[in-house]
Amino acid sequence: MKKKIIIIIGVILILAIIIIVSLYIANKPARDWMDKYILRKNIIEENLPTIALENENSNVYAYDNHIVVLENNNLVIYNQAGKEETTINVSITTPLFADCEKYLLVADKNNKNVYLIYNNSLQWQKTMEGNISVITVNKNGAAGIVITGTTYKSVIVMYGITGDEEFKTYLSSTIAVDLAISEDNKYLSFAEINTSGTIISSMVKTISVDKAKNSPSEAILYKYEPESNSLIVNIQYDKQELVAQYDNTIYKLKDGNAQKLLDIDNKTLFIDINLSEYICSIIENSSGILSNEYELKIINPENQKENSYLLESMPKSLYCNNDIIAVNMGNEIEFINHNAWVLKSFSSKQSFKDIVLGNNVAGVIYKDRIEIISL
Repeated sequence: MKKKIIIIIGVILILAIIIIVSLYIANKPARDWMDKYILRKNIIEENLPTIALENENSNVYAYDNHIVVLENNNLVIYNQAGKEETTINVSITTPLFADCEKYLLVADKNNKNVYLIYNNSLQWQKTMEGNISVITVNKNGAAGIVITGTTYKSVIVMYGITGDEEFKTYLSSTIAVDLAISEDNKYLSFAEINTSGTIISSMVKTISVDKAKNSPSEAILYKYEPESNSLIVNIQYDKQELVAQYDNTIYKLKDGNAQKLLDIDNKTLFIDINLSEYICSIIENSSGILSNEYELKIINPENQKENSYLLESMPKSLYCNNDIIAVNMGNEIEFINHNAWVLKSFSSKQSFKDIVLGNNVAGVIYKDRIEIISL
């Protein structure tokens, strides 16, 4: 008899769990209620770790689970608890940041200095023979840099994890405006624009790193020309496939072929291709004569599957990093994953200046401090 009662209780518990999980997955109002009252995903500024800022114009960045503050040529790295881990002396006036997982690349924009950091340790630093305009780094620590101010319009340099130069590519008539390195370090792709004609044109090219070392004249494997009047905005490797954002479309580029993923129209308020394996956008839809609704769409470019999340008001900005989406709603921030599920909701009584977003951490920047949110 006792054994039967235990079995019955176990079955009831299993059914209850199945019902609760099903409600959470399928019913947004139920999910919102559980997020707020059971899972306690709502957070406010008073409960968070804080980093004090000496200067309201300090440069702040986030990568992996670190917050970085650049003040007076000191790059200070903090952990998720707001504790200082290390300080790296740099010579940077206007910083360029690029990150991938535990790697952070920092350069002095329109100047010569660049630094590669892994976790919280400086790996190498260099002084370029020209001015740095664009940087990128992949998860293996391979770095790409665009240099201007030489006899060429652009020079592209790739470095390995130890800081050894892999190759250089010289552009005499075009300007490189973005870079991306594949996860296996075999390919570097760059977006270039040509301003010499009456119409500005753009193109994406993919370089074989091996051929660039041994047979530079044969190094360019693929060239991708967009539709007429389209200009390149951003490129990003998603595993071994290249995603290219133009001003009016997004394409997947692979093996010389271009596949259109979506069009960008005037209903698109924000769009970002920096979400791992997904494309993220916020669309404005008319819901009535005097009202609009705002929808966060998360699209898988492989199968075109789409997840969506309705926003209660007009968003101010959109941030993506790895698997985390942050939507700035004014004095509130929604942190969402690629399934369109809320990870955390942040609210503040004060107006904040900006947000920085890493893989596992976010920083909410005020004039005098940074509030840290672990994700």
